[in-house]
Amino acid sequence: MNKKTTVRKAFTGDHVQQYDQKTLEANWLDPDIVFGLTYRYINPGESILDVGIGTGLSSILFHRAGLEVHGLDFSSEMLEVCAQKSFTASLTKHDVSAAPYPLKDNSVNHAVSTGLTHLFSNLETFFYEVHRIIKQDGVFSFVVADSEKVESCVLSCQNNNNSKVKFHYHSQKDLNRLFQECGFEQLNSLKFSSSSIGRQERTYRAYVVQKL
Repeated sequence: MNKKTTVRKAFTGDHVQQYDQKTLEANWLDPDIVFGLTYRYINPGESILDVGIGTGLSSILFHRAGLEVHGLDFSSEMLEVCAQKSFTASLTKHDVSAAPYPLKDNSVNHAVSTGLTHLFSNLETFFYEVHRIIKQDGVFSFVVADSEKVESCVLSCQNNNNSKVKFHYHSQKDLNRLFQECGFEQLNSLKFSSSSIGRQERTYRAYVVQKL
């Protein structure tokens, strides 16, 4: 079973139906932290793209703040759960690791992504595509598993289906390089500890960057 198949399997079946409850039980803080860091940069009536929207746990907070939400995700089952909440303007099935995303240049104000970047070693596609899609001065808010070393790294861990998956940690050094290459300026960041569905506490960092 290759990496993509393993990742996709983790977002199907009973796990999807129980996802929101599991995040509640695990006290998953990423959506709240990202929204809190981003709030000063957004306004009611603007639009936001949720890259890897899942069941919508992050972007529903922006919806409540008056933003129009658009979502991308590779999992049809996750998108179905999100659609049942009836708060998005559009939901599109798309592998977010593959460019181009099915949105026009400069078509949304902002972007957000949580619970996603640890699945990928290379984040260039995310940053280049988000930069292309969001408008000038728009912000991109996201969370990474924080590598406290100089370089990014990867560890193997057990997922909910008892399969071994790779968990990618991203360093400040590598992210700074991506910000510069892709045309972003860092506005804010916050290092924090949090538990995911697996209830294993890890160190994360939330970032808010702005399109130059």
